[in-house]
Amino acid sequence: MLEQLTVESFQPLTGTSFWVHHEGHKIELRLTSVAKVMESEAARLKRAAFSLYFLSPLHLPQSIYHITHDAFAEPLDIFLVPIGKDANGFTCEAVFT
Repeated sequence: MLEQLTVESFQPLTGTSFWVHHEGHKIELRLTSVAKVMESEAARLKRAAFSLYFLSPLHLPQSIYHITHDAFAEPLDIFLVPIGKDANGFTCEAVFT
């Protein structure tokens, strides 16, 4: 299923909650933004590459997470990388190429 998703699949979901189960906790991930990769990079790929940015209340180590959202019938296994922290929480990025 992941290979069929595009930037357009996620843009309408900006600001909504995704959910991940990690170490016995159900953690809300708020999708804060969806961004296309630079066109020069995307030109070499089969689909337009894009990144998802999530805000998490907890630090999630770099890993593949089983993530759910009401918009998708099946859970998504997404590789998340922590990229920052601020007063609102921890930012994670998922890159789709």
